[in-house]
Amino acid sequence: MEEARRGRLEGNDMISMRLFGGAAVSAALVLLLGTSSSSQSSDYGPAKVAYEDYIKRPSLQMRSRGRIKLAATQDPRALKILYDSYAKKWDPNDQEHYLIASIAANSFSDEASVPTWKEWREKYPAAQEAWLWYRAMLIEGSNGKEDELYKVATEHKDLFLRAAALEALAQNNSDKLLPFLDTVAEGVKKTKGIDRIVMAETAIRCLQSQAFKLGTEEFRKPAMKLIDLLEDKDTTPRTKLVLARYLRETLGGDKLYINAKPWHWMLLNPGKALPAGEGGKDGRYAEPPKPKFVGLEAAGTRIAYVIDLSDSMMTPFSAKEKEEIKKPPPPRKGPITGGDEPGKQDPQPKEDPKPEEKPKEKDLEDEMPWDKITCRFHVAREYLKLSLRGLTPEQSYCVIVFGTEAKLMNSTKGLVQATPQNVQATIRELDAIKPGAPTTDRKHGTIMGNTNLHGGIHRAFKVRKGGLGKEYEYVDPVGFSDGADTIFILSDGDPTDDDWAIQDKRDPDDQTGDPESRVKHADQPVLRFPGPYGYRYEGTYLPDDVRRLNLFRKCTIKCIGIGEVTAGLLNRIAEASIDGEVKMVGK
Repeated sequence: MEEARRGRLEGNDMISMRLFGGAAVSAALVLLLGTSSSSQSSDYGPAKVAYEDYIKRPSLQMRSRGRIKLAATQDPRALKILYDSYAKKWDPNDQEHYLIASIAANSFSDEASVPTWKEWREKYPAAQEAWLWYRAMLIEGSNGKEDELYKVATEHKDLFLRAAALEALAQNNSDKLLPFLDTVAEGVKKTKGIDRIVMAETAIRCLQSQAFKLGTEEFRKPAMKLIDLLEDKDTTPRTKLVLARYLRETLGGDKLYINAKPWHWMLLNPGKALPAGEGGKDGRYAEPPKPKFVGLEAAGTRIAYVIDLSDSMMTPFSAKEKEEIKKPPPPRKGPITGGDEPGKQDPQPKEDPKPEEKPKEKDLEDEMPWDKITCRFHVAREYLKLSLRGLTPEQSYCVIVFGTEAKLMNSTKGLVQATPQNVQATIRELDAIKPGAPTTDRKHGTIMGNTNLHGGIHRAFKVRKGGLGKEYEYVDPVGFSDGADTIFILSDGDPTDDDWAIQDKRDPDDQTGDPESRVKHADQPVLRFPGPYGYRYEGTYLPDDVRRLNLFRKCTIKCIGIGEVTAGLLNRIAEASIDGEVKMVGK
């Protein structure tokens, strides 16, 4: 599949494709950001005629454009057409299916659509269709059909479809969820392996959605059972980490305890400070390692760095921006339940001196070669090197770089152990990157081309110890045991590309220009069009796809935005995770 995608990107004249095609669509983006959906025709007839033309087009962009125009009519016949089109074989088939489900769900969520949604999902009962089931069940549940969702969560044979039903119930804030969770939590204790991982992590996410009932017996019963999983030998370290992340978000505090005792105390004493020693010696020191990147701190053992190396990263970095990027992010606020600071532990008794620790990131940051840091690329490289040096051999990592294409660096062809030797190999590879000369449109220099943010994030969810995993990565059991649990993203601009770019005829409102510099060119009849994650619809469908990728994986996503990247886009990406966070620097 990867080779097929690469083949679509290559051609007899790669340079002209990049200048004319890729450039064109980005320039059009500037005009279309102000275009509301109300400007699309609500007349089903013309929209269907347009759809029938678009759906035959070679590019995912144009096929998606046709579907969006058709769905915007909100005519029931349009929903039936989208439902029927799901059965066809597309290229790329998996991504096309995700988009069809999301496009339809964004326009058809009323009670009249419920029978179609139920019929649609039941026709495709495999784990790989979990996103369709989730979108369908959200609509069914919000229209009075919650009992059907509870039935799926209880009786369906497929693990991921049961979990999708629970996710939909949590998103819809079902009144009956907590009593049901008590039964789920009891059942989780009898499971092992992937069943324990998915159901325990889905259950704790559901519990967090009911945090407004903290302090009630109804909340305490399932919470106690889920907390007890931290002491169970069949609970994997990654699931303990996910449980701790959600418990901290729910109960408060500033520590990720991976033992049960402190969480039991906070559950029974909401809003009160944790007494000295109540966390236990193990509780105080059992936190997972905390990698840091550009001032953002996470907690995880398998870290994917997703780094923008598009040509705009050659933009100069000002002295003001250098000072701004050094500032720590504002302190995060936990849930407010009254009383003392939730989960804050009283001062501990003095202990024997600890072994000398590694220098703190702030100290090392001051030693960075700031006089040699002149552009955004230099900033990204130096902070990445700083973060890598802070990892321990108990952790593993990979570095994914993206421009027009996204790829793993040669020194991290999968998640590799953070040994000094591996880290040094990655640092040498980073130092060996030599930017290219400026071009007419890209006056500061070149690195890897356009901004394929989706491709970088997609690979962060596909990466495993042995390389990139298979398609339908979001329900691939190997991803839970071998995939990343923490993702750092650094980007400086809004997306201008994705993995499904291909040449196609332009519409009258598609202008030719350079996607990175936004310099206009003379219009061309045929342009290189990214899919909806890299042009026109990226603000909606890119974060939507991150929600899909992380629906079950429960990775933490930390985003750093430099320059012109839209804060709203990064916020929506980070919000698709537990403990997500965004730091913005510059314009």
